[in-house]
Amino acid sequence: MTRISSKLLRLIKENQRFLIVTHLNPEGDAIGSSLGLAMGLKKMGKAVYLLDRDPVPETLRFLPASELFRRKPPDDTPDVLILIDCNTIERTGFTSLKAGDTIIIDHHGPEQEVSRAVRSGKISGALISTTASATGELVYRLLLTLGVPIDKDIATNLYASIMVDTGGFKYSNTTSRSLRIASKLVEAGAEPWRIAREVYENIPYRAMRLLSLSFSTLQKKDGVAYITVTRDMFKRTGTTAQDTENFVEYARWISGVEVALLFREEDGGIIKVSLRSKGRIDVSEIARAFGGGGHAPAAGCRIKGTLESVRKRVLRLVSDAIRADRSGN
Repeated sequence: MTRISSKLLRLIKENQRFLIVTHLNPEGDAIGSSLGLAMGLKKMGKAVYLLDRDPVPETLRFLPASELFRRKPPDDTPDVLILIDCNTIERTGFTSLKAGDTIIIDHHGPEQEVSRAVRSGKISGALISTTASATGELVYRLLLTLGVPIDKDIATNLYASIMVDTGGFKYSNTTSRSLRIASKLVEAGAEPWRIAREVYENIPYRAMRLLSLSFSTLQKKDGVAYITVTRDMFKRTGTTAQDTENFVEYARWISGVEVALLFREEDGGIIKVSLRSKGRIDVSEIARAFGGGGHAPAAGCRIKGTLESVRKRVLRLVSDAIRADRSGN
């Protein structure tokens, strides 16, 4: 696990005003780790501004302090900008965010690029580890190192972040470390049954209607399954991109499927592609080929083009990866 540098700790201790921002279409790890960190910094007497371009998903609004998120940058310039669960400004959806210093806290790769940015001075500090199951793990370690007590509200946010990014502790990124941290968070007051109920058993009816429409597009062939969500489906059901959370998992659960895909139409001729693997195929390599990224079992990218053209391009690379795996290459 990556060491927490003395410079990063000094940046946090010696500054007062912090801007925390996470990525577009935030999910449990992005929201939970941001809130956990914000609450920890407030315990240290810091002023914190929480920012995300998109609203907090309905299923995550039960999280303590979720109402603190704002969708417009602050008018003043903070001392420190913290990018959390992402490692570029572009991923936040904002064209520019200014601060005296910038810190990255993330569990996505590539670590080498972030390290180079720190050495060159473009980034003031970073806590990044691709072996962490969730960014919430890193925030937990950071708060402990800073001497911040983990109360029930912080524990609830960080437990939610780890639970969501491990798929309820059933994905391959679930480790003994993530389970130990989850246990410590439960001891601090997090309620696993309640958090799981709110996240997984509180889906809006409109999202289920959207899911039913997308199921009509389900296709399976040679170890690949994919579903599609069109702009017309969003219009017919009154839904948004946030309502597609976990849709790709339904395709991944099919017997005999090694890679599952969700193709989602966005404005401006962009197709958002979510990729999931059962373990044999590193889908992050496929996502990076299209300018995206992520983890070996879960990744994503945005590609300009028609649904048909994007599907063909992505399915070609996925099929090549599966054939290479089967042939041992």
